[in-house]
Amino acid sequence: MKILVVDDELVSRKKMMKIMESFGECVAAENGKEALEAVELAIEKGESFDLITLDISMPDMDGTEVLPKIRLLEKAKDISKEKKSKVIMVTSQSDKNTIVICIKAGCDSYILKPFDHSSLSKKLEEMGMAISEVRQEGPNLRQMVMETINRFNQGEIKLPVLLQVSKEIETVMNDPGSGIKEVADILEKDGVLTLKIIAASNSALYYRGGEKIKDLRAAITRIGISETQNIVSMISNRSLYQTNNKQFKELIESLWLHSLACATSCREIMIKLGNQNTDKIFMLGLIHDIGCLLLLISLGDMTSESIPINREELLESLQDVHATFGAAILNDLGLGPEFANSLKAYKWTSFKKETPQEALILNLAEKIASHINFGFFESQAELSDLESAKILGLGEKTLTETAETVSLEMKSLKGVFQ
Repeated sequence: MKILVVDDELVSRKKMMKIMESFGECVAAENGKEALEAVELAIEKGESFDLITLDISMPDMDGTEVLPKIRLLEKAKDISKEKKSKVIMVTSQSDKNTIVICIKAGCDSYILKPFDHSSLSKKLEEMGMAISEVRQEGPNLRQMVMETINRFNQGEIKLPVLLQVSKEIETVMNDPGSGIKEVADILEKDGVLTLKIIAASNSALYYRGGEKIKDLRAAITRIGISETQNIVSMISNRSLYQTNNKQFKELIESLWLHSLACATSCREIMIKLGNQNTDKIFMLGLIHDIGCLLLLISLGDMTSESIPINREELLESLQDVHATFGAAILNDLGLGPEFANSLKAYKWTSFKKETPQEALILNLAEKIASHINFGFFESQAELSDLESAKILGLGEKTLTETAETVSLEMKSLKGVFQ
């Protein structure tokens, strides 16, 4: 069997390739243009692909745009119905509208991320294609991930709620007549928040000499109301990163530090772009991994500590769906389409002209976080030749300087928020 895998995300593409190689000869394309070129070349050689797996979400042409063009190529070359490529659409969205779109585009079948060898094998069998023997696999992490997403879609999972005080501070900040006194009055209701903010004001991040601060209002004065709100958001989010399953504690702690590094990187990138209004982008960086976090917590609840988890398989399953799942969570929390749309787009390796600036900043922030050893799915990322940086107009020197600043800030933040 000759197979073409089309997916713009490197990890998903490698995973599909690894699985599909057990079924036949496999080649890959990272975007719609490459896919069409590969299909045309194969037809001209008289070696049409037997099977094409086509990701539905890609930046230049999505799968529903690519598939009709493939069918036109086949029609132009008089490929018979029996010899046309079978096409499986790959999507991370299980909603009815997405499935209908796949079917209308003319696919032969569709499969949901995260997938595994077993699920793809069953799919090919349903399509009447010759397959190899189904492998015996360990704990079905894919099934557990999908079960969590289905429970969320059915309203069976209660979402974490940010501390009420964070919302109260935002309300105060939106009131032109409010100031430090009003913010302090709210924060004084919570002793933990008060102590954390005072500690932050005395950390290397804000302390520039003189006496150590012991008073909340003096701390807010030093830090600033806007940055105080960011600290409250950090404290609120930090409380969510908890699990009783020892197998998942290290992963969840790593995810927290990654999110914190991304938030700090987002803020520094925005400043480099000449915009001092960083509250929103900081919050986006802080909560962009909410889908991954909720899935990890759920898997920790569903998995016995006595059953070893394959970490590589777990991360692959999470990476397939966490951004789309996170976008759904943010919509449910009522944070608006701006955040959700950024989450859906930031993982791409190439971008459309209309890609939100926030998505580009978040993409770059993840690279910086990984570069300074705070990666989660990726480690030691390079800061050269990044499309998101080029679109934003930021050179490699600027990125290196930003990475150094974030690295120093993380040393201080880790001490305050561990």
